[in-house]
Amino acid sequence: MHQRIFTRQSFGFLGSFFVSACCLGAAPVIAATAATVGLGAVRHVFNIYVLGPLMTLSVGWIVWNLRIQGRTLAGRARRYPPFWIGLAGGIAAWVGVVLPHVVHGTKSLGSSMIYIGMAVLVVGSIKGLFDQYRRHRDIAEPLREKGVR
Repeated sequence: MHQRIFTRQSFGFLGSFFVSACCLGAAPVIAATAATVGLGAVRHVFNIYVLGPLMTLSVGWIVWNLRIQGRTLAGRARRYPPFWIGLAGGIAAWVGVVLPHVVHGTKSLGSSMIYIGMAVLVVGSIKGLFDQYRRHRDIAEPLREKGVR
């Protein structure tokens, strides 16, 4: 289970970082790629109708994995601080992605929210992975001392 959670959280991070990179400055790369294929006029549509849902899925995926960890390690997700840290960071990053497309003139605020939200999301997930590793180590140590693998 230890490896599965790590792999699932890694996929969520990859999606979130891709969306964040696209919203923070990789848009010219996307526009060039879209223009190469003949879709240069749909960059704005791509930003709001593809990156918004992709960020929602990525953040949802990470928070869902933190919820599973919370149930496993603390009995309930609401008693598990990394879940709440990840949820707050994910919401901030998501708002940072969507806000510039909804309210004109908020690009710098949106960028700041993405940076802060992703940093908080990473901190919550890393804390969750350390908690999971610590629990795995605490269970495995007594078994190793007895000679059980």
